Amino acid sequence: MRFLGFLLFLFFAAPAYADMAEARSAYEQGHWQAAAAYAQRAGGADGYAFAAGSLIAQLMVEPDHPDREALARRALELAEYAYELDGEHVEARLRLAGALGFRGRYMSAFRAYVQRMPHRGKRLIEDAVEADPDNAWAVGMLGAWHLEVARRGGQRGLNALDASVEAGIGFYTHAIAMEPENPAPRFFLAVALLALDEPAYYDMAREQVEICLQIEAGDAFEQGIQSEADVLRSMIDDRRRATAWADDRMRR
Repeated sequence: MRFLGFLLFLFFAAPAYADMAEARSAYEQGHWQAAAAYAQRAGGADGYAFAAGSLIAQLMVEPDHPDREALARRALELAEYAYELDGEHVEARLRLAGALGFRGRYMSAFRAYVQRMPHRGKRLIEDAVEADPDNAWAVGMLGAWHLEVARRGGQRGLNALDASVEAGIGFYTHAIAMEPENPAPRFFLAVALLALDEPAYYDMAREQVEICLQIEAGDAFEQGIQSEADVLRSMIDDRRRATAWADDRMRR
């Protein structure tokens, strides 16, 4: 009976493993929709979280995608389902928090606040960090959360949500220290700081852009990040122009 059970496990598990392998391969090459489709076919919290993450990656590196709002909605649906399947799944928590962040960009700050989207996002990220404190992506997302509150809500938003620019920079800095060869947190820290339009953060933003572009990209996502960083570097000497670009980038 044990052998029969093992055979049944292989019969049902093998297609899921194959689909996830295809999903990872498609992701590395930047085929975001294909990656999401393969991962969704694999099923489970792993599959649905990966599918949501693939669409979020597309949103992060394709700011000119023609239908970003629909893409954000789909990412949120997939992430919600992954979380329903396993509420303790760290990646499901992070993808849901990320999808909520993108979905919130297509509504007013007041509406997002009333629907408690920033509250839920922060709780999901903090739970993920608590469960996996060595997860640099989770730590970086917590930094992004604080700086996005500052950008959208100003001092009133910071007070209402118990957020701070200092905490945002601190979490980002910690994430960078954990994965110094990852260009993504460096780029998004730079963009978030520029979007605040505070001269005091300008030199730090410039430095992170330069370091970001010196790192060897590991996959299509990191290549996409560096393409955006290269655009930003082309205007970094014009602070007003760079700030306007960053603010527009954070609104998409």
